[in-house]
Amino acid sequence: MSTITKTHLQALKTHLQQRAQQLLQELDTARSEQAQSVQDTEDLPPEPDANQSRDTSDREVRHAEQMRDQQELKDVRAALLRMEDGSYGECMDCGKGIALARLQAFPSAKRCIACQTLHEDKKRRA
Repeated sequence: MSTITKTHLQALKTHLQQRAQQLLQELDTARSEQAQSVQDTEDLPPEPDANQSRDTSDREVRHAEQMRDQQELKDVRAALLRMEDGSYGECMDCGKGIALARLQAFPSAKRCIACQTLHEDKKRRA
């Protein structure tokens, strides 16, 4: 496992901060679009049409994307907090260090590869 230097840590922190900003912008845009969609829908007569099921499907996809972005933002913020308290880079399950290459690929990682694999296996079986 590679040691995380101050330079690596700063680069990872910058990346996480930029990702948080990007997610906040995406969520804000999605909320604005959703509000506009609601306004547009209220302005239309309440007649079902052929596009109604497609609109419902599109709303469900947008909602799923928003939920994913909200979870990622939560994970990014948690990683930034771990940087502040000094626990960043430690696996939350086994306490061992998370490989630098994993953190560079996935800066908000909270588990080492072995523990993440076990975690995902448990989720699949549940």
